[in-house]
Amino acid sequence: MEDIAPGLLKKIQDDFQSEFDKSRRIEELYAKVRGGTATYREANDFAIEVGEILVKAYKNNLSSDVLPDGRMYYNIAQRILNPTMANNYFLITDVTYQVQQALNESAGIGIKPVTPELNQDRIDGISGRVSVENYDDVAWILEEPVKNFSQSIVDDSIRANAEFHAKAGLQPKIVRRLQGGCCDWCRALAGTYSYPDIPKDVYRRHERCRCTVEYNPRDGKIQNVHSKEWRNEEESDKMETRKSIGIKTEDAETPAEKERRIQGENGLGFADKIASHPKMLSAYTPKGLKASLENAGYEVKTLSRGRYMGIAFEDGGGFKVNFGGDGILQYHPEKGSHHGGAYYKISTGKGGTKHYELDGTEKDD
Repeated sequence: MEDIAPGLLKKIQDDFQSEFDKSRRIEELYAKVRGGTATYREANDFAIEVGEILVKAYKNNLSSDVLPDGRMYYNIAQRILNPTMANNYFLITDVTYQVQQALNESAGIGIKPVTPELNQDRIDGISGRVSVENYDDVAWILEEPVKNFSQSIVDDSIRANAEFHAKAGLQPKIVRRLQGGCCDWCRALAGTYSYPDIPKDVYRRHERCRCTVEYNPRDGKIQNVHSKEWRNEEESDKMETRKSIGIKTEDAETPAEKERRIQGENGLGFADKIASHPKMLSAYTPKGLKASLENAGYEVKTLSRGRYMGIAFEDGGGFKVNFGGDGILQYHPEKGSHHGGAYYKISTGKGGTKHYELDGTEKDD
């Protein structure tokens, strides 16, 4: 019997990338992320958009007519859903990381954002549900549950960062807001909550739920870890803040360890995803991209050729990273450019060498 999974996966991935790259909504949200004005509301909107794009890609390519015996057998579901849903996880956590980073900096908190674990159990659960009978009868499982999964990544990011801040001496406040015509369950959960008194259901959502969960560390309070006295944030000096948040758990993963683990589990890599989705570049300044690459565990080097050879980025030079065996991602400053301004260059054995504007638009060489 022909193995149809690889062909279906490629069609879905190609459809997703095409819709992602031309989405005006994605472009607008990336502009806010890049400008440092995005909050978790924008992150939630981003999650909904990429969830809808993935659902559309599934609809365009999956049906009982193309599946063996009209069924999405579990092994096929796993090989299609694992990489495509994990891709949504990567794109969304990239945005939530930058949102949290901007919020932390605005609040004067010198702490790195936390990225939640990929919820593999949810992907496995969806794979199991969609593989039990004729695909057309259960195709709805790859609609709203997939959007819900995408939104839950934002909720998981908020919870991971808020809980880490609570351990570090802050008193996070979580706000759940109603969106649209809401049910009694959602109306009962709406409100503002302070750690540690957070209802366990505040991060949960039912199907078709568009309520938002938000967190801004500026709304919290700072606890003196020695006296255990609480003070309003504006009353606390920055030195005490730095002391309060300088807590690190012994079992915390380093960025490099996390990058290696995620890559091993899901075939993901930050630079690889940028190469696959160059529009992601529009969400970064060169400085922000360099920092994110470093946080992801990549060794960021100076350029090795031309007028900027060996010159550090902080001294006006460019930078580059190696990825995926044969891949290179490179930033070149505007001065001395032969491509009409500052640009990025991405080279891979599969895709060749391409140059991009800082907004991710491919340049005509």
